[in-house]
Amino acid sequence: MSGPVTVTQETFADVVDGNDIVLLDFWAAWCGPCRSFAPVFERAAQDNPDIVFGKVDTEAERELAAAFGITSIPTIVAVRDQTVVFSQPGALPAPALAQLVEAVRGLDMDAVRQSSTNDLEVDVDEMERVLAAGGVVIDVREPDEFASGHVLGTRPVPLGSVPQVAAELPRDRPVLVVCRSGRRSLDAAHYLVQQGIDAKSVAGGVVAWQGSGRPLQR
Repeated sequence: MSGPVTVTQETFADVVDGNDIVLLDFWAAWCGPCRSFAPVFERAAQDNPDIVFGKVDTEAERELAAAFGITSIPTIVAVRDQTVVFSQPGALPAPALAQLVEAVRGLDMDAVRQSSTNDLEVDVDEMERVLAAGGVVIDVREPDEFASGHVLGTRPVPLGSVPQVAAELPRDRPVLVVCRSGRRSLDAAHYLVQQGIDAKSVAGGVVAWQGSGRPLQR
């Protein structure tokens, strides 16, 4: 492919089923960050002709956006072998997008398919134990979400920065990942496991932590 293709509800199955790796950019014309990110996405498409880069207009394709749980744009979704392997909101700089492309290329898909959601999740009780023992817990929400209330001892690492930070994370002990409700943290945990990190997502996220009566810091 010489550049990004337009993906619609009608063409989605053909695009995903007919290609090994597909990167989707969920965007809208009114979105300034989307427009800024467009040239970066287009250059990446030209640099990686073996990968399909697709553009999904969230205004025109509301059902498709809803199916992927898109709540902010731009959001980048990576699909390999018809499996969603990563999803992250935010306009990535070119080096981060290139790093993501290489990470998706290098995934062990047998390991991805064998990893069930239950294997990658822990509850807030385990998160509390890990924090008390001085373990690593990263919060992959956006900076404004973290500032509005976070768990004491967690490290802010916005989801879009996970690929850059992965090399700094320990490989000799578990790393827990938390977000608001557990969806973004599960995406991040899947990615980190493929980088050789014993990562687990905190089920229910900060909502479950606060719902259990535990405090948040502001």
